[in-house]
Amino acid sequence: MPQNCCVPNCTKKNYRTENGEKISYLKFPDDVIVKKRWLHAIRRDEGKAFRVNQNTKICSRHFEPEDLVKAIGGQRVYVKAGVIPSRFSWSKGSPKKRAPPKCRNLSSTTECSNKELQSSQSQTTADAAEASSETCTLSAAFSYHDVENSLSSCEDQTEEVKKLEGIRGFELENAKLKAEIEVLIRQRSLKDSRLFQIRNFTTNEDIAFYTGFPDLATFNVVFEFLNTRSKGENIRYCSSKERTVQKEFYVSGKYGTRGIILEPREEFFLVLCRLRRGFAEKHLAHLFGISQSTVSRTFLSWINYMYLKFGQVSIWPNREVIRATMPDSFKEKYSCTRVIIDCTEIRCQMPSSLLLNSKLFSSYKNHVTLKGLVGIAPSGAITFISQLYSGSISDREIVERSGFLKLEFDNGDIVMANKGFTIEDLLPLGVTLNIPPFLGSNSQMTAEDVIKTQEIASVRVHVERAINKIKNFHLWDSVVPLSLFGVVNQMWSVCAFLCNIQDPLIST
Repeated sequence: MPQNCCVPNCTKKNYRTENGEKISYLKFPDDVIVKKRWLHAIRRDEGKAFRVNQNTKICSRHFEPEDLVKAIGGQRVYVKAGVIPSRFSWSKGSPKKRAPPKCRNLSSTTECSNKELQSSQSQTTADAAEASSETCTLSAAFSYHDVENSLSSCEDQTEEVKKLEGIRGFELENAKLKAEIEVLIRQRSLKDSRLFQIRNFTTNEDIAFYTGFPDLATFNVVFEFLNTRSKGENIRYCSSKERTVQKEFYVSGKYGTRGIILEPREEFFLVLCRLRRGFAEKHLAHLFGISQSTVSRTFLSWINYMYLKFGQVSIWPNREVIRATMPDSFKEKYSCTRVIIDCTEIRCQMPSSLLLNSKLFSSYKNHVTLKGLVGIAPSGAITFISQLYSGSISDREIVERSGFLKLEFDNGDIVMANKGFTIEDLLPLGVTLNIPPFLGSNSQMTAEDVIKTQEIASVRVHVERAINKIKNFHLWDSVVPLSLFGVVNQMWSVCAFLCNIQDPLIST
């Protein structure tokens, strides 16, 4: 039986057009998001007057021919996945504009222009002939000596012109140098007047407060390890025309005219202040005397650079190093412990996508989060850092996907973890799992299980202290905005690596 099209202003009810072409009637897709896009395209909303059901259809005239596909061996027509109807009565293009008045009157003025051109050409020819005759008469009147004198005077005038041009060039160069000197003096005064710079913080307490490093010597050693070169040539800054111009000025030994161009050492200090104290970009812009956009580009560029440089350092120690640095609390009962692992979560901004929101939601935190796996040695040093995953991932799955199982273990090694890490069947051959005992079918633990749980908890707590050191970088105090999702893994890894440069967790 004939169908009706639900698109407004579409009155087609038959299976053929006026030209005899076949019309198909297509149902709404089952996908909720695509269905909403169809409703938005046809400018209708579901309500009391309109409901989408199995009999609600759109005719094929509202789709492009390439968006439709016929069934194999049949006459039925289907819509390709994700296609949205786009041909409607209200989507026609605007009418063609009229030509401007000059173009319409061009043909009428062409003849007048041609006549004027011919008359001007004839007049020019007559003037040229008259000037040629006058020139011949004057040249005949001059003698040879007059010509020679005129040539010598022309040469003298040429030399004077060259001298004047040279003087003019020196004057321009002098004015340019004076302008550059004024800029340098102004920039120097701005630098001297700015109190918030690394050279003004000399005490260990101030350095630890703003950077997390124990002293200024450690700050200098890490900066030398990064090897940015004197002008930061090794750092690939974020693409910005303004930053590129300023960088060229700075490399050539000059300063731009738009604020201060920070030296690499000051930029490193800015990045550490952003990580350690969680300063907002606008606040850092005021402290360092630069624009907020420059702070953002500098931070992103340095985070990527530090992530690559720190990634070259192997933080997974061998068995001999583990034994040499193992504290006495482990040597007594857990001397074969290779690593202690645990997961942690950081809160992030809630996305608008419902699907992504469901993946990021953590029932443990009752918030959308990012989850990562951290492993430490018995000495307290961080030896494994995973990337951040969606908050709904389980502890077992994050161990499988993080690359932890691909690390080099020795026969007899023990991995210490919490109860949630049921990964004994995943560990390499010869590696055992040490977790607190479960309650089991009994309603109460035995005395042996209680003592074992307390003993494991007394040494496993160090991994929670290590995670707390990472979160002491106050950048993680607030929710991570969606704008930083592109570098959130880099920031997390850099903060974890910087924790190893701080004072150790456990004194041996």
